[in-house]
Amino acid sequence: MNIGILGGTFDPPHLAHKEIAKRAINQFNLDKVVFIPSGTPWQKSVSTSYKERFEMTKMLIKNEKLLEISDIENNTDKPSYTVDTLKRFCLDEHRYYFILGSDAAIGIKTWKSYKELSNYVTFLIAPREKVSITKVFFNFPFKFKIIKGTKLDISSTNIRDLIKGKQNYEKLLPSEILNYIKKEKLY
Repeated sequence: MNIGILGGTFDPPHLAHKEIAKRAINQFNLDKVVFIPSGTPWQKSVSTSYKERFEMTKMLIKNEKLLEISDIENNTDKPSYTVDTLKRFCLDEHRYYFILGSDAAIGIKTWKSYKELSNYVTFLIAPREKVSITKVFFNFPFKFKIIKGTKLDISSTNIRDLIKGKQNYEKLLPSEILNYIKKEKLY
């Protein structure tokens, strides 16, 4: 079984996350993609609790047979590190694929024990508008494959900014997540 892993803060999760997961499934014959909301991110601040981000991510992938969610990082006592999560999955680099955007890829050398990551996974990188694949080739320390398709320049940061500025963000999120954000008065 070939499994994709898509980790992130998902603050909030959005339609580009789901689209990238589906592209990875189709292009690399994955049996499923597991979404892993980060417990306590150590490089980013989050606007919402783990529980809220987990619930919204569940809503994003609802009714998608090949998309799952894991609560493996549901530990709010200490920072979450990708290398520790991958070790806990007992992964085999030939069966597991780590999906990340080109913006995250160029910063991977700042991650805890980043040199170990390639022992557990093959990397799939989704191009982003602001980071060229050429830049990834020069900065990413491992072999990788590119997830093809039009660049999806939606980010959780932009969505939070739109919400704060009372601008329209409704086309970027499923209605269930929109309703949840409004009901819980997030962001």
